[in-house]
Amino acid sequence: MISKAPARICLFGDHQDYLGLPVIACAINKYMVVEGVPNNTNYLLFSLIDFDQVIKIKLDEDFSVIKKGDHIRYVIKTLKKNNIKIDKGYDIKIRSDIFINAGISSSSALNVALIGFFLKIFDSKKSSEEFVAELAYQSEVVEQGGSGGRMDQYSISIGNTIFLETKSAFSYKKISNPFKNFIIANSGVMKKTDLVLKNLKNKTISSIDNIILNNPNFSLSEISIKDVSKYENQMNKTSYKYFKAAVENHSITQEAYIELKKINPNLNKLGILMNRHHNILKNDLSITVPLIDKMIDLAIENGAYGAKIIGSGGGGSILILSNEKNENRIINAMYNIGAKEVVKANVSCGIFSL
Repeated sequence: MISKAPARICLFGDHQDYLGLPVIACAINKYMVVEGVPNNTNYLLFSLIDFDQVIKIKLDEDFSVIKKGDHIRYVIKTLKKNNIKIDKGYDIKIRSDIFINAGISSSSALNVALIGFFLKIFDSKKSSEEFVAELAYQSEVVEQGGSGGRMDQYSISIGNTIFLETKSAFSYKKISNPFKNFIIANSGVMKKTDLVLKNLKNKTISSIDNIILNNPNFSLSEISIKDVSKYENQMNKTSYKYFKAAVENHSITQEAYIELKKINPNLNKLGILMNRHHNILKNDLSITVPLIDKMIDLAIENGAYGAKIIGSGGGGSILILSNEKNENRIINAMYNIGAKEVVKANVSCGIFSL
């Protein structure tokens, strides 16, 4: 059995899913691969090919105490809590060509690929894309106390490009994507996902909670940009900055969705919206680092429609939208300024098994 799960990139809506706001994300053709064969024992033997590491887990192991970040054991624990009985040993190889800790969701791809693998073997009737995504969310966010929302797990499992309503677990729409290629450039600056996400999430939610105390009928998804200033005197300066950023990012995501639904979307307009989104992530949420800022500026100078940081921030990768004639020039510029890895990627289907 082979289970493959793609990486994901967020086109619009970074730092929105944990607020229950929609995102536009897509799966790309970089994969986490889980491959296994029965071993006729009472244990699971995982070979992490890229790390030259082996993990042995007994089928009857106690999963009551697990170290955060031990995704394999958390997946098994989550499956057991959902009455998926893993009662046969397997030798399992895990390999990947997804950038690690670089903003394109290597950990979520691992969770999705593992859950898809075990469900296909032990309970194939429950292996729908949505069920795989929800179990991956439970394992990575609920069980481990992660700070993210549902974007990563759902966009990876479902695949293609989706408009995901994160307030409702199963509400999404697939949309066509006008870009033939994305350029993904990894800065090589290691990011601290949980720390960045937790800080921003707590500060933004705190600002919204303050508003709700005085306005019980307040809804973040319904407020428009022109109404933001009405709430400025109800919170401190920092809280107001995060609140305003959330509203503006939501508006940009909605504008992008309208454009993407057109038969011939305007690529220049989408690039401008992406640049606006990145400027909020940079100037209001402060999640970029100097090298990321230089890479973004250089991509635009070399003809990109738009560019933005991907993921939680504090390092990692950037996404660049470009026409074909400028791609090589942009890629060379990224390497010249110090990017660790630069690749062209296409939209991919979601999880699949062989």
